[in-house]
Amino acid sequence: MELWVRSGGRCALCNTYLLEGPLSGRPLSLGEAAHIVGQSTDARSPRGGHALSPVLRGNVDNLILLCPRDHAEIDAQGALDVFTVERLRRVKQDHEDRIRHVTGLGQDRTTTVVRVLGSVHGQAVELSQDAAALAVTAVGRFPRFLNSYARHGIEVDLQRILGEFCDPSQDAQSAAASSRSYYEYAVRAIGDVLRHQLREGIERGVVQHVSVFGFARLPLLVYLGSVLDDTVPTDVYQRHRPEQSWTWPAETGSATAFTVCVDQDVPADDEAVVVMNVSGTIARHEVPAALTALRRYEISPVGRSTHPDILRQQASLQSLETTMRGFLASLETEAKTLRRLHVLPALPMSAAVALGRTHHPQVHPELVIYERLAGRYVATLEVGRAAP
Repeated sequence: MELWVRSGGRCALCNTYLLEGPLSGRPLSLGEAAHIVGQSTDARSPRGGHALSPVLRGNVDNLILLCPRDHAEIDAQGALDVFTVERLRRVKQDHEDRIRHVTGLGQDRTTTVVRVLGSVHGQAVELSQDAAALAVTAVGRFPRFLNSYARHGIEVDLQRILGEFCDPSQDAQSAAASSRSYYEYAVRAIGDVLRHQLREGIERGVVQHVSVFGFARLPLLVYLGSVLDDTVPTDVYQRHRPEQSWTWPAETGSATAFTVCVDQDVPADDEAVVVMNVSGTIARHEVPAALTALRRYEISPVGRSTHPDILRQQASLQSLETTMRGFLASLETEAKTLRRLHVLPALPMSAAVALGRTHHPQVHPELVIYERLAGRYVATLEVGRAAP
């Protein structure tokens, strides 16, 4: 009884109400008291090897109220490394503290995972359902299972599209030509999946939060961000090379700040350029000749050198997104005639998604995204339309 009162009759993981049958609507007791440290020290008892006296194993402080589905999952052999004693204790404490103050009104911990699987320079990385689930669980969320064909969320697989792997022997012009048909199919694949799965889930009210994992060519990730629904809270994840993981490291210190400067101060007309030197540096001589006479902006880190792993903290990504939003907002007054913004990105992949999310086609100029092909920056994808 004490456990039920502490938990407010709700599952500590998914917040499901456990005193009513979802199908019959009748009063039913559907909750289960799960042991955090196993009931016994037997090898078959989940987390039973953790040091705790037999008396305390049965104490309410070692029990967590769960729905039957979540109880089965935390005790499954293949999930014990995710649902550790420490993590379950933290979930229990957080849930019971929340119930104590605002019973039943706490935030939903579930999230719908969106994964985009492609390759960059012919290389793909591990972006499995398990890797994504581990990353969202680490920040206190749990993947929502929308349906049987998307058990851990929504997947867009671009690796089967012809042209996904670039031929390194091509010159820039040939590479750009072969990329055009690839981007046409890839954009269609992303749009179709998000419209038919994510949009449907949002309209049904089952998608309350979204977690985005993307490994693909940067222009596609900008497009992905632009078509995500901006009415649903969304977290974007970054792959971290040192750990070979999508889980945000426990970093100390302040977040990286970013700044915008005018790199070439000429009057703004209907086109301008922004060079985004974040994960790397694009030299001035690398700017395409057709763009050299245009007004040019640069976004770069404050007091730090560019680096592929510059976004080690979620807060750093949020800082960059805030900078990008401020930059686009400033164009509304600084360059009112601007219709097209040419974007040369040296960005981490999460930042490319964030760039797309900051762009509003009814307000901001059309984005022309460039990609480095055969040693030159080439326009490969247009995102959004210039406001009338």
